[in-house]
Amino acid sequence: SSGINAEYGEDKSHIISESERQWKSKHCPYLDTIQRSILDFDFEKLCSISLSNLNIYACLVCGKYFQGRGKNTHAYTHSVHNNHHVYLNLHTLKFYCLPDNYEIVDAT
Repeated sequence: SSGINAEYGEDKSHIISESERQWKSKHCPYLDTIQRSILDFDFEKLCSISLSNLNIYACLVCGKYFQGRGKNTHAYTHSVHNNHHVYLNLHTLKFYCLPDNYEIVDAT
């Protein structure tokens, strides 16, 4: 299957099964892309595009802050356009992989 729903023209190729989501959450392939040396959390927690302070995620690859993580959000768009996948929710301090949208959990 191509992941395209011909009837509605929706691309569902980014949707993963629950078992795959659970495995990926413990074995995220993008953790080695995190750039610790450039991360600075002393900035005001505002989206670099919308300037909102609601639902802010830090991109752990480039250090920029973006709003949201669902489709059509600034963080999601950044993940797709820049191939940056690892984000930290600055309120909950939970880590996520975008655009697949699964929580990254410590496997140890």
